[in-house]
Amino acid sequence: GLDAAMRQAADFEDALDRARRFAAEQRFLIATRFLMRRLGAEAAGFAFSDLAEAVVEALFERVRDAFARQHGKVPGGRASIVAFGRLGSREMTMTSDLDLIVVYDHAPDATSSDGGKSLSPMQYYTRLTQRLVAALSAPTAEGAAYAVDLRLRPSGRAGPLATHVEAFARYQAEDAWTWEHMALSRARPIA
Repeated sequence: GLDAAMRQAADFEDALDRARRFAAEQRFLIATRFLMRRLGAEAAGFAFSDLAEAVVEALFERVRDAFARQHGKVPGGRASIVAFGRLGSREMTMTSDLDLIVVYDHAPDATSSDGGKSLSPMQYYTRLTQRLVAALSAPTAEGAAYAVDLRLRPSGRAGPLATHVEAFARYQAEDAWTWEHMALSRARPIA
């Protein structure tokens, strides 16, 4: 499966290609089973969603490790990827994009990461999110794994790419529109 393919990767770029190839092959197999009526619509939605979740999780691990080698880690830092939309409700199709947000937390007194090229916590998680999106959506010889949509984050396109958990909670309690609460009802953490 995907874990074996990722373990065999020679380097970061090879891991990205292996994840893309795996995603494409598995999407094709799921679609084929659906078209042959060996898989119902609900089961296909679960299968497409499980596949996307596995690919996001595997690539996030690789991206996070590579990023930490360059920038270190934020003391007490942790991040969660939250899926919205069809991935959040496990109703994906073969062509669905990924509606994601990244929520992070860190020690209250953390001011920067501990690596050679240290970053503030906000910069750290914003750049980590950018790298994850690129790993998932940048086209290579193997194509892109998934298109990623980050517009459901607080304040949409105007908001930061990654959101501190306290800012996320405050936004949802004080500023979110009704449709954002509705979108949150389909959300679930995936990595």
